[in-house]
Amino acid sequence: MTFVILFLSSLYEPEEEAGEFRCGVHPLHKKTETENKFTAYAADMTIALSYYKCMDDWKDEKKYLKRLYARSIKKQYQEVAEKYPRQCKAISEGIRELEQIENSTADTKPDDAVKCSGKMLSELFVYEEDFWSNSLRSFGFELGKFIYLMDASMDYKEDIRKHNYNPLIGMNKKPEEMKEILTMCIGNVTQIFEKLPLVQDQHLLRNILYGGVWQKYSEKMQRKEKKHG
Repeated sequence: MTFVILFLSSLYEPEEEAGEFRCGVHPLHKKTETENKFTAYAADMTIALSYYKCMDDWKDEKKYLKRLYARSIKKQYQEVAEKYPRQCKAISEGIRELEQIENSTADTKPDDAVKCSGKMLSELFVYEEDFWSNSLRSFGFELGKFIYLMDASMDYKEDIRKHNYNPLIGMNKKPEEMKEILTMCIGNVTQIFEKLPLVQDQHLLRNILYGGVWQKYSEKMQRKEKKHG
């Protein structure tokens, strides 16, 4: 969601308000902050995502604390759902569809789950319907696919140990064999990114897409190489 703020702010260049605050970690020194309509939007989407994630954890693993947390933010979520029905519908339907795919006893194509994740994120990048909507949906769709496959690569061993669904198993791939596929996915993302008229924070956004998204994967592969080197 922080990326969403930077990305949409760069594209739309909304009016911003600057201020100062003290954080709990370093209360003695004031920090500067900048707010615009996309910081508020990202906060609302975080509530929606957190609500459904907690409910999903409660349903799947009976995590009682997650159920309590979902209840504590239910009113805020309902307010968000009234403001952004399209986005919240995409989240709820996406999580439900993913659940059906991941729990299905029938043979499902790994691509089904990947595309489902992409569809869900595609709607979150569209703040409102306008000239940029199609490009933003395509961007979010491709990024959602990349994130899902990257998470699957990072969680591969744990998912096997816990007998959880992981698309790499259906793809007959191991994490170290995913570099080419992941590169193609993020390549689709950056292709759309480079066509957008982004100026503000352009270098930061580019560094994230071209380098930052690979950090944990690269570190994990390097550790594995050293272990077996």
